[in-house]
Amino acid sequence: MKGLARLTRKKELESRIATKNEESRTLKAGLSSIVRQHGFATVQDFYTAFYTAKRATEAYLKEYAKWDEAYGEKATPKAETMHEKIQRYKEKVDRQYTSQPYRSRDKGAR
Repeated sequence: MKGLARLTRKKELESRIATKNEESRTLKAGLSSIVRQHGFATVQDFYTAFYTAKRATEAYLKEYAKWDEAYGEKATPKAETMHEKIQRYKEKVDRQYTSQPYRSRDKGAR
């Protein structure tokens, strides 16, 4: 009896596998027609466009999170340290000196 039970169980499992394979083929064919209805030539083209859009959306959300952290309603103004103030003043002075035209110290013959 043990061998007969195994055989019937095996047949039952094979039948279920065949049913699922047929169901899978039907779904794949349906997916192909759905993709064509929406303007894509193949399912691969659809997935390419889908993953490209997904990456773009994720990049946008990351950038938005950075922006919101810096400029959003919850953002607190960052206090400027003394070192940063000194550095800013040095840069300002350097820009002023570089923007001035060269002046010769020689006043000519006296």
